[in-house]
Amino acid sequence: MTEAKQSSWKLVVKGLKSKVLAGRKELIAQVLKDVGGDAAPIRQARRVLLTMSVDALSGTPRFIDVNGEGEICLISFDDLLDILADPPPTLAEVMRRVTQ
Repeated sequence: MTEAKQSSWKLVVKGLKSKVLAGRKELIAQVLKDVGGDAAPIRQARRVLLTMSVDALSGTPRFIDVNGEGEICLISFDDLLDILADPPPTLAEVMRRVTQ
């Protein structure tokens, strides 16, 4: 994943997190699903867990479908901290990234 795409999804999630919007939760989920792709069935995920983990560490969240009962999101701890702890981006930051 390119550096710009890797950081852009985090900026979008941070921006959505700070807004009061109807359907905000669904919008954030959609951004994560767009970046992370389809959930792997648990049997397949067991075979490729190392690859999925490396992807997560390099900035791409991955999903595992647990027998149709729900999905697990693999995301790096650093990405999670970036999203939760950092203040949302300013409008200038968002616009600068869009024009790059």
